[in-house]
Amino acid sequence: MKLSIPYTFHFLEKVNVLAQYFINKCNTYLNKIVSVFFCIGIISLSTIDTTAQITLIAGNNTANKGETIDVPLQVKGFNDIFSLQFSVNWDTTVLAFKEVHSFTEALPQFRADGVGVENIREGKLIVIWFDNSLTGIDVADSTEILVLRFEVIGEEGANSSIAFTNEPALIEAVDATSTILDVEVIDGEIVVPGNTTTTTFLQAQNGMRLFQNHPNPFYKNTTIKASFSTAEWVLLTITDTYGRAVFEERFQASNGINNILIDTEQLTVAGTYTYTLSSSTHQLSKQMIVVPQ
Repeated sequence: MKLSIPYTFHFLEKVNVLAQYFINKCNTYLNKIVSVFFCIGIISLSTIDTTAQITLIAGNNTANKGETIDVPLQVKGFNDIFSLQFSVNWDTTVLAFKEVHSFTEALPQFRADGVGVENIREGKLIVIWFDNSLTGIDVADSTEILVLRFEVIGEEGANSSIAFTNEPALIEAVDATSTILDVEVIDGEIVVPGNTTTTTFLQAQNGMRLFQNHPNPFYKNTTIKASFSTAEWVLLTITDTYGRAVFEERFQASNGINNILIDTEQLTVAGTYTYTLSSSTHQLSKQMIVVPQ
């Protein structure tokens, strides 16, 4: 399917804005911008392939106020790619940006001049890469293409997503056949732990309580605590960020406190999950975070 005219105009407008940004920012971007406009001529004639897919993954972390943390950005399905661009957003009340480092050598010409930092104070960063040879590059799954460094400035109990977005720059990946690929994103999350993390709970009208899992975030295993006023059959469901159930267990809960152990064999991908406890009449949900090992 060919690109529609409105889509093409929208894309050109975004790239022109981005090009102007780089020209104003630093003259060393000029060669890159010339190449971008060359690529526009190819992309405007491209097809959109929703079967081929590339995945962008942001790391998770937990840190106290004042600490410096690194958040790796990884890729999967990076096969025969010649251009990639995206934006990363975060909460500036929780994280203060420091730098980008550790650019992968697997991507030719990928370095600091491909990162736009004009909107850093708003918690927005632009990443652009393309292969000048236009031959298409393969990168192994789970490769860290770069690392974002932040200082944690949020108070106890605060958190910030590390989100791939279309603002300021569109998320776009193009392969060597000039096909625009479908891009899946797995956002990360940074948590500032606090004393309330393990004690907060939700309570339903029937007296059922669901507590925050502990530890959280975790990388090996965690325990979900729930309490019941009477013994009854309940269902525990864990879903990923797309609402897909990755774990289900029905069990007979006893009166009082019940502890359910969850390990990463059941949650194979780092990220944020929602766990839901359902009785015959009520349900309660909270979130948990799995960090990379």
